[in-house]
Amino acid sequence: MRAYRFCIFNTQTSAITAALSIMSIRRLSALTIGSGTSVTPVAHDTNSSALTSISNWHGGTATAEATFRRFMWLLEEATTTGVTQANWEVLIPVGIVFFPTGGDANLEPIVWRNTKGVDIFNVGAGAETSMEFEITFTDAAS
Repeated sequence: MRAYRFCIFNTQTSAITAALSIMSIRRLSALTIGSGTSVTPVAHDTNSSALTSISNWHGGTATAEATFRRFMWLLEEATTTGVTQANWEVLIPVGIVFFPTGGDANLEPIVWRNTKGVDIFNVGAGAETSMEFEITFTDAAS
C-alpha cells in the first residue's frame, strides 16, 4: 500500500476549550483491534475493485515501528464567526498534515507491506473532540 496524503478535519460541532495536542503519523508493526470500528475504503475510480486484503480501523491499540512526522494540532470546533487559527483547521489546505510526494514523482509515498500499517495518532492528552481523518492511498498490487 502507498499513502500519498494524510488529512485531519475538525468536525466538533459544540464549543470545547481549545486544546493544543501533539499528533503523529506512524508506520505500524502491529495492531490489536479490540473495540475498534471497521472503516471501508472508498475507491476514487468506479472501475476499481474493492480492496479485499486490507483492514481499516478506527480505534484499537497500535505498535509503532517508525514515526514520519510529529506536529501540533488544535482540537477545536468549526465556526464561521470569530474565526481563529484553530477554526481554519476544517479547511482542506490546512487539514493536509502530510503530503510526502507533494506532486513530485521523485519523492516516494509512505509504503507499508503485508502485516504493517499506518495511522494518525494523538500523542498528547488533548480534549475529547470529533475529527475526521483521511489517508489517500493506492494498492500497489492492483
